[in-house]
Amino acid sequence: MSQARTVQTAVDDAPGSALPLDARTSIATVCLSGTLGDKLQAIARAGFDGVEIFEPDLIAAPGRPAELARATADLGLTIDLYQPFRDLDSRDPDRFRRNLIRLERKFDVMDDLGCDLLLVCSSPLASAACDDGLLAEQLATAARLAGTRGKRLAFEALAWGHHVNDYRHAAAIVAAVDDPALGTCLDSFHILSRGDDPSGIADLPADSIFFLQLADAPRMAMDLLQWSRHHRCLPGQGNFDLASFTEHVVAAGYRGPWSLEVFSDVFRHADPVRTARDAHRSLRYLAELVDAGRPGSSEGTAPQEDPEVETQRPVTGGVVSIRVAAGPTSAPQLGEVLGAIGFDLSGVDSSTGLQLYRDAELAVVVDPTVGTVWTSPGAPADMPTIAQIGLRSAEPQAWAARAAEFDVPVAPIAAPGPSSKHEGAGEVVRLDVTDTLAVDLRPALSAGTWQRHFDLVPREPAAVTSLYTGVDHIGIGMSPADWEAAMLLLRSVFGMTVEEGLDVPDAVGTMRSQALTSATESGEPIRLVASLVPSRLDGRGPLRRRGGLTHAAFACADIIATARACRSRGLITLPIPENYYDDLRARFDLGADRIDALRRYDILYDADETGGEFFHFFTPTIADDLFFEVVCRRGGYRGYGEVNSPVRVAAALAFDA
Repeated sequence: MSQARTVQTAVDDAPGSALPLDARTSIATVCLSGTLGDKLQAIARAGFDGVEIFEPDLIAAPGRPAELARATADLGLTIDLYQPFRDLDSRDPDRFRRNLIRLERKFDVMDDLGCDLLLVCSSPLASAACDDGLLAEQLATAARLAGTRGKRLAFEALAWGHHVNDYRHAAAIVAAVDDPALGTCLDSFHILSRGDDPSGIADLPADSIFFLQLADAPRMAMDLLQWSRHHRCLPGQGNFDLASFTEHVVAAGYRGPWSLEVFSDVFRHADPVRTARDAHRSLRYLAELVDAGRPGSSEGTAPQEDPEVETQRPVTGGVVSIRVAAGPTSAPQLGEVLGAIGFDLSGVDSSTGLQLYRDAELAVVVDPTVGTVWTSPGAPADMPTIAQIGLRSAEPQAWAARAAEFDVPVAPIAAPGPSSKHEGAGEVVRLDVTDTLAVDLRPALSAGTWQRHFDLVPREPAAVTSLYTGVDHIGIGMSPADWEAAMLLLRSVFGMTVEEGLDVPDAVGTMRSQALTSATESGEPIRLVASLVPSRLDGRGPLRRRGGLTHAAFACADIIATARACRSRGLITLPIPENYYDDLRARFDLGADRIDALRRYDILYDADETGGEFFHFFTPTIADDLFFEVVCRRGGYRGYGEVNSPVRVAAALAFDA
């Protein structure tokens, strides 16, 4: 067996910062799609130190266990755990004796694998030992047998275990047995999905914790077994507080591998190389959060209630540009809508055809071409989509370095356009978030210089308007193939904070929506609203949704004045039905004059429990997907008017009809 590598010396091109206390990285083969050979290759390429062999993967593999052990060692991986061994204990003595025979056979397999640690799950069966004394007696028998074979047993409390389903109960049984061949396996999903308090982990004896398995998950109200089998995800992709959980494990003195065990319907269809790379990135991200939260850490001073804030990350300014891949069919309509909401055509790039629309310093670039590097590769040419978001940054190269820490490639900017002619290609950092969306980080000195590419000006250039204070938020659609990886990238590299996800019902179904925010130099956050488009599990085919999904929301100080100005420029706002305003009058204490003003300009409204208010109106949908929104926030309102989404979609469908 080859010597275990540290994170810093991972194979291939998978760099990474060291985990706290030089922890080793491991992953269960069940996390990936493909054959066992495919999985091991992907795990090694991603830079992992070890692997958990999931028994069904071994059973289905053509090679014998000893051959697998040699192949794994040749890849530089250790086999850290063999799993799972189910239903060891039983109230039926004869069944327990048969289980011990089965256990011996697994030890034979482990001998060939060169692995000494076996995961033993608490039993969910009604026939399980339901007396602590009997359970301890049976585990003691199994531990003695393991000890004679040079093996160890890691006892795990399944969240749906019939008798043992709590890590404290499992730890108490292990303590009662008091055998060096028996310890616990701590699994974050089984602990956090139940809402258990993980702080007690810090008080467990370090030598009693044999293994650590990590998985994140979105908050869901469903059966624990179904939640576990289908909806786990990588650290940084869900809603669990894995940083605090892992801090307790480290505080207990655990020094073994940090291993991932993720059951996911999405990962079962995904490229194993991509999944493995994301998985390794997720452990580095979790390590950074844990390191930042450790007392006396020089890496950051993140408060415990917000573990995603850390001081190494550079800070950006706000959004300064948006590029829309429109294609020749939709570009004319897009230009008309932009003009109606206050963005004037300021120039055209003679070499590419890119069109620049401006409102003061805020820029929207329209790409009317087909088949160029500027047209978003993941979207069809007839469907306009937001393909690039430009952020101002005082240190774009620091962002490039940070991306490299998490193995996120920085895309070169080779084509003309809003890029490098006056700035230098090395000064602009472009990161691909999905196959349809990139983020550019631009140095402060570049303000206005890239716009010189637009050397053709309109015959009658309009005076540049100033209706908007900035970009309030940007809505993007993501396929299931992109969703998890994009969430991890946005959180790990950009440090975006994920709000609670929402299922938004509307006229065409239920949409899963997730808001993310990131702090800026000005204090006004960058906001993204990601929506899951469920029609592309395989990652192929267009991102289409009736009523539109992708949008940019521009912020204004006075919603009525802005709506009036847009109307004067020819904007036809999305018509909102009278019934909405009748309901608005019933739900909120708004005066008749105010309701009439909102109705006149098709403005929707929401307010939160703290008194914050949100006003917004919409353009009709351009082609199948794109629209624009104008918003006004007051009193610290933090949402996005989600309650109005069904009204907007229904109105968009009626307008298109």
